[in-house]
Amino acid sequence: MILMSFAIVLIAALAFLRLTHLTNSLQAQTLPELRLSTSNLTVAENAGTATLNVTVNTSPSEVITVSYATANGTAVAGSDYVQASGIITFGVNDTTPKQISITILDDTAAEGTQSFLLQIFNPISATLGTPSVASINITDNDSGATATPQIFADAQEPNNSFNEAAETAADAADLCNLTFYPPGDQDYFRWWGKAGITYIVTTSDLAAGLDTVLDVYNTNQSLIATNDDVSTGIFRSEVRFTAGSDGYYYARVTNKTPIDPVNKRYCFAVDSSVQPTSTPPPGFPPAADDCEFNSNIENACLFVAGETKPNLNFVPSLGSSQDTDVFKMWVKPGIFYTCETVIPAGSAADTNMIFWDNNGNPFNPWLGNDDKVPGGLDFGSQVSYLATYTGWLFIVVGPVNVPPLEEAPQHQYGLTCLGLESTPTPTPSPTSAFTGGGGGGTGTFPTITPQPTAAFPTPFPTPTPIDLSAFFTPTPAPPPVVQFQPLPTSTPAGGGTQAANINVTLYYDSNNNFLPELTEGIVNAAVSLYDNGTGELISFGHTNETGVVRFTGVNAAGAVRVVVPFLNYSQVVLGSNADILVRVAPQPLPIGIP
Repeated sequence: MILMSFAIVLIAALAFLRLTHLTNSLQAQTLPELRLSTSNLTVAENAGTATLNVTVNTSPSEVITVSYATANGTAVAGSDYVQASGIITFGVNDTTPKQISITILDDTAAEGTQSFLLQIFNPISATLGTPSVASINITDNDSGATATPQIFADAQEPNNSFNEAAETAADAADLCNLTFYPPGDQDYFRWWGKAGITYIVTTSDLAAGLDTVLDVYNTNQSLIATNDDVSTGIFRSEVRFTAGSDGYYYARVTNKTPIDPVNKRYCFAVDSSVQPTSTPPPGFPPAADDCEFNSNIENACLFVAGETKPNLNFVPSLGSSQDTDVFKMWVKPGIFYTCETVIPAGSAADTNMIFWDNNGNPFNPWLGNDDKVPGGLDFGSQVSYLATYTGWLFIVVGPVNVPPLEEAPQHQYGLTCLGLESTPTPTPSPTSAFTGGGGGGTGTFPTITPQPTAAFPTPFPTPTPIDLSAFFTPTPAPPPVVQFQPLPTSTPAGGGTQAANINVTLYYDSNNNFLPELTEGIVNAAVSLYDNGTGELISFGHTNETGVVRFTGVNAAGAVRVVVPFLNYSQVVLGSNADILVRVAPQPLPIGIP
């Protein structure tokens, strides 16, 4: 009997111990809870700081942390308060509230009560309680303070396309209080233009943080000019052009910065003039380079292969409103010529280079280049040509965006050309230093490594180009059919695997000028590369928004076949590099489309 009683007591004791262990385990699994001391705090604008506490509801058994950060509301960091963020830490058995202090900025603007948020988040070894977000209200201390209405979408909205373009007129009052709300907004405007009138399209009075980009379109809604900054460090935009026909002209304005667009305003205006947009002094200004005047083929500046002209710029002369530099170099068949412009340090120049043939006509396909390195890494230009005749090669260099007259001396560049036999492997030549003219910096001409084909460019993009039609006979236009025009390529030096670079451009020639425009690219078309000997697929890609697909470092033992299934096009490429243009001619639409 005694043994039975003892067994019962022992079982009861074990059960009690097990229950106690389970209870302690459940308590150990309960994490400490973190919260803010208040969900709503109001401080005066001249208080200096706003202070809140982070508290923990139980003694931590291990180190716990939580992150915090502020977020804009109607109050904006930098003008109303100083942005704050960080990590709060509680040690073992530490229950002391942790303080967060935020600096409040006192300004003189009458702006009413404004607010911003403070949030705690991402707890480690703890949980979030309520509140975890607090609204901090700043009461204005400036006399006459009233609530300032927030400006979101402007009165011209919706004007997000050509069809919705806001109506204005040349010389009308500026359209102001314009915004880019919601984020990513683009604003279109239109006005009636008259042939022969020069129009000055501008953005102005930009709120801090805005950086406008201005695109101008003709009556066919084709892009004719674009401008980002009117000059270095000035973020407003300006385009000047002379209308070629009567009709509606359009402008699109976008913002480059990701800033919150609320209350960020700007103005838009169109002015007209029957006078030239700028009047340079007659004769040759002191800052003009030594080759002036050379803005047409009759006065082209003589150039010799192997020569370097370091002190060139875009200062106009003889009454011209802009400077386009034309050079001529004597060429012979079988010589591979490479010309490039080099932008010295401190220069604002952005060049575009085009080659013309012995008759002063553009080559077909077009030979030219804007930037040697895409993406704004090098604003110089480089074009190569394997000569097929004996005679003059005209080298035309102009600014991508015509600089204002007072800034033209800052747009300096150097020009160099090399001529090499096309068969032997070229030997690198030493670099040559030069000093930019007009107070510019110094730069170094890199060794030119000739490429077997010419880089494929965009057409000459000056907003107000000089009309040189009187100086040459235009190249006759081929019949309007689909034409495939691969640029010339060279035969590889001999056996083994080669790393080829192949660029393919597909474009629908909507204006029938036999030149690919930025807006004419055939987008998202599949292009395949095959080993022409084995039929094996080497590479595959799709054209981008400009109709271009680039294949670099393509390894092939022999010829490569380029296939565009969409156009049923196939082309064999020999050599290490190739640029292929595939033109689709515009066709008249059938009558009676429903």
